[in-house]
Amino acid sequence: MLNIGIIGAGAISVNHLEGYAKLDECRVVAIADTNINLAKERAEKYGVGEVYSDYKELLADSKIDAVSISTPTFTHTDIVIDALKSGKNVLCEKPPALNSDDVRKCIKTAEENKKLLMYGFVCRFRNHSQYAKKYISDGKMGKFVCAQANRVTRCSDFSGWLSDKEKAGGFLLDGGIHELDLALYLMGYPKPVTVLGFTSNINSDLPSKVQSGIGRYKSMDTVSYKRTIESFAGASVLLDNGAYINIKTGSSLLSVETLVGIEIIGESAGFIMQPFVKGNELKILELTEDNYFNEATPLVDENNPFDAEIKHFVDCCLNKTECICKPYEAVTLLEIINAVYQSAETGKAVEFN
Repeated sequence: MLNIGIIGAGAISVNHLEGYAKLDECRVVAIADTNINLAKERAEKYGVGEVYSDYKELLADSKIDAVSISTPTFTHTDIVIDALKSGKNVLCEKPPALNSDDVRKCIKTAEENKKLLMYGFVCRFRNHSQYAKKYISDGKMGKFVCAQANRVTRCSDFSGWLSDKEKAGGFLLDGGIHELDLALYLMGYPKPVTVLGFTSNINSDLPSKVQSGIGRYKSMDTVSYKRTIESFAGASVLLDNGAYINIKTGSSLLSVETLVGIEIIGESAGFIMQPFVKGNELKILELTEDNYFNEATPLVDENNPFDAEIKHFVDCCLNKTECICKPYEAVTLLEIINAVYQSAETGKAVEFN
């Protein structure tokens, strides 16, 4: 039996609590949050025995084998390092950290303490994503040509720390990270060669003045912050596999369509995945052996990716199964995202050796 502790009782913690509750081989025995009332509320609903206001008290509990960290991004690094040093395996929500150097510190700590560090890139666990991964692994795409990673919403209003760039990192880091990670994962995580980025704060006040069509993303944080996350971030990234990836993210953008998903094109096939387009998540265009175009929409069962992610983490802890979320991939991911912001600020491309 794997004993689990939950650090952070905010909205995303519910996905973890629900996932663990569905598994017989584990149980959540403790939960911690600075908002003790919220922690008690979660504990009562999910039958969790111990509640703490200080996560370090939870980590001091020797009967806990692993923890899920679902706290705000700017707290991740310290908590991950403390958890690993206390002898716990760690599942940390995305984004891994605010920068790649902090991820390196976490990896070093995991290696020194011989513990599992898994970052929660949940989009990898969609059945459609795994279908695409096998399709590529079977060699059906050939060499990669280009890719697109999109997360564009017309008007997203973020409360609390999510609206503060210093704490959340920005909309690309907090939201667009999903699609960028998935595209890189499916491509085998190539390294960046050149990153040219652009950001804009035009229309950043849109959520406060528009009368309809607002998407609310409420943080459990009751502190009011000035909205400093970018309204748009875009980038062109040249990869060391010879391919190119275009990034387009927007939280307050007068976009005709909501664009959430990825496109990857190779020499023999291309596909689009749009996880929020019901029943139309994966479309493939293939060049057949006799040189005809073949369009297909594979029938892939929908699944709950959080449940699959939690199950995989537990399996890795108990059975030493190889984790599909390699922590060093998070270093590459954060290097690209940090380079986008750096390039946008300096007006110059960031070159990698």
